[in-house]
This record gives sequence, C-alpha cells and structure tokens, in this order.
Amino acid sequence: MKNIIILTTILSLCSLTTIPAIANPSQQHHQINNGNKIKPVIIPNNQLPEPLTKEVVFREIASGGITGRTYQTVLLNDGRLIRVSIGDANDSQRSVLRVSKEKVRQFERLLNKAKFEKFNKLSYPAPQGAADYITYTLTSKTTTTQYNDISQSQLPNKLNEVVKAWNDLKNSAK
Repeated sequence: MKNIIILTTILSLCSLTTIPAIANPSQQHHQINNGNKIKPVIIPNNQLPEPLTKEVVFREIASGGITGRTYQTVLLNDGRLIRVSIGDANDSQRSVLRVSKEKVRQFERLLNKAKFEKFNKLSYPAPQGAADYITYTLTSKTTTTQYNDISQSQLPNKLNEVVKAWNDLKNSAK
C-alpha cells in the first residue's frame, strides 16, 4: 500500500510539472525559439573570466549542476590538458592528461574555421525555470561564450561544432 501511495505521489508531481507546459504554449517560448535555436544574450564585461595566459590555447569552466561545483579545464599549447576543481584547497581533484601537438593545432584550426570569434560575449541561457543544469564558459584567445547542458542541442551549428570538437579532444586525452 505504501508503494502505491509513493507511486501516486510521484505521478501527481510529474503531471503537475508537464501539463502546464503542454497546456500553455507560451511557457515553451524559451525552448522553441525561432527554429529550435536559442536567442543569445550579451555577457556583461564584469562577468567575463580573466583572459588566457600566453601558453593557454583554450579554457572551459563548468559550473553548477546538482553538486554546484566548478571545474576548470585548460588546454596548453604543448598538449597538456589540466583539469582542476575550483575551491579545492588541497588540489586533490587535479588531473593532467595529454593530447598530441597536432591535435592542438587541429583544434585551433577548427576554432578559426567555425568562426568561433563571432560568438564572443554571447551567452545561450537555460530555459526559464530550469534547474540543476551545468553552465559551460568557453574561452579562446579572442572569444568567450557560454551555454548550458540543457540547451546544447539548440546552439548554432558552428558553435556546436566547437563544443563537439572540444569534448572529443578532452575524451581523447591520455
């Protein structure tokens, strides 16, 4: 009997969260914005991260999610990929991996080809009311842009190319 009450409660809560979005199309506006693409907003200068240092090619700052932690991953021009947890005083979550210098150059070429700079200071926000999402801040020598895991499929194609190439590069590191 207890399991039935719990299941009924779960189903009730689920239906409360999904019915309004179906019944009221105006609440879907943020997710279905002109051809399934998100309208970007400008990132104010005082919210931009520090510029990259000379040896850094690219940086990703991932923050939020259920844990609320912030991780920074940097790609250095020598192929090192360093990931640290921001706020970890003893640096226990640091990892250093490597990719070939050729992969670094390929990634830099892709940034140019995808015209990454046209996304400078643009943020692709999460849908209104979304929670527990991870915000990614990507920074190259010339550009900083933001997106989140909930809306990733709705990013412009060229920005999605950069995100995919970056994730592929991170996953190939040893």
